Amino acid sequence: MVFIRTGRGGRASQQREVNKTIILNAFLRCRNISRTEIAKRFNLSKSTVTRLVNTLIDEGMIIEIEPSSEKKIGRKAIVLGLNPEYKNALAIKVGVTHTYLSKIDFAMNIKEIKSFLTPKNPQDFLDKLEEYTKMLFPEGLNKTHAVGIGIPGIVDNTFKNVVVAPNLNWKNLPLGDMIADRIKKAFSVEIPVKMDNEANMAVVAEGMLGTKIEYNDLNIVYVYVGEGIGTGLILDGKLYRGRYNTAGEFGHMTVMKDGLKCKCGNLGCWERYASLGSEIALKAGFDSEKETVEVSNEKVLKKYINELAIGLINIINGLNPDVIILGGPLIKKDTKEVWEFIRQEIKKIVEEKSITSDAGKVRIELTSFLDYPAELVGAGIWAFWDIFEGPVLSTV
Repeated sequence: MVFIRTGRGGRASQQREVNKTIILNAFLRCRNISRTEIAKRFNLSKSTVTRLVNTLIDEGMIIEIEPSSEKKIGRKAIVLGLNPEYKNALAIKVGVTHTYLSKIDFAMNIKEIKSFLTPKNPQDFLDKLEEYTKMLFPEGLNKTHAVGIGIPGIVDNTFKNVVVAPNLNWKNLPLGDMIADRIKKAFSVEIPVKMDNEANMAVVAEGMLGTKIEYNDLNIVYVYVGEGIGTGLILDGKLYRGRYNTAGEFGHMTVMKDGLKCKCGNLGCWERYASLGSEIALKAGFDSEKETVEVSNEKVLKKYINELAIGLINIINGLNPDVIILGGPLIKKDTKEVWEFIRQEIKKIVEEKSITSDAGKVRIELTSFLDYPAELVGAGIWAFWDIFEGPVLSTV
């Protein structure tokens, strides 16, 4: 179970907060669940669960939904879930070519999605963001808890500043404060703005709400394949960012000495050969600007698959994860067939070339989120992170 650390001990007040966090996360992951199921699954007493659930109901976070479908003698257990009307969040996924934004309710339902071409000029970006936010929230942002944003680059430890986003040519940009100021001016309300790397947002979405994660998966790698390549890491059940938030920049590992020059300034980076912006990907029929895939030459496609597999093998040999999930703007419902072929071919290469046969058994999956970006879902979770985090979760 990703992120949760159950256990006994500590001061009573602290333990209550721990248990409250466990229960909130149970609702986040399991969606709808009964008090009995929570007590059984997370080794909590029924009285503790009842007391804390009643508190959450009084606070408006949890609502009773329907009787449980559990087959048992006597009265059926009541199923509960997160209250979608409690609060909402503005979730934003900033892409190199397209930016997506959505209103997400407290039950993590995406209500509506808007998108626009991403301006490289920050002020133009703010203008577009304001315009489309007003479309999404004609009633204003008074019930909005926070803004969560996934960025195609490195964000500092305050989660407010873009250190560098090479493919957007953004560097040392205080984007969080810029957006907060624009929202205050446009909507007359002060709302926290929280940013992080887009691949981190995606791996959070997969780890908490995805369908490809098994119960004992504690080491998860999400590989975002877009105009660049980024990876989000959950290691030992916790989101891993590294000391300076640069962990997961595998797109910039060198795979070719004295190779093609990358926008980061180095030579031979993996993303220059395996991203959707690479020459081989374009020849294979990937068009990230139009968000289409039209493969006409299978031989070229297999060359691209090999370039993608090279980096994945390095990740497997270095991290030995339980599962690798492939996602990105062109991995969606109408391109699933092509990417399923790519996944199967990569699996063959990985099994052959990983450091050991056991390492090569790693599961390789396509993203659970084919209708909308996983990064958008993760940005919504990130907006509510202060509610769901508590003392038993780690954001480090």
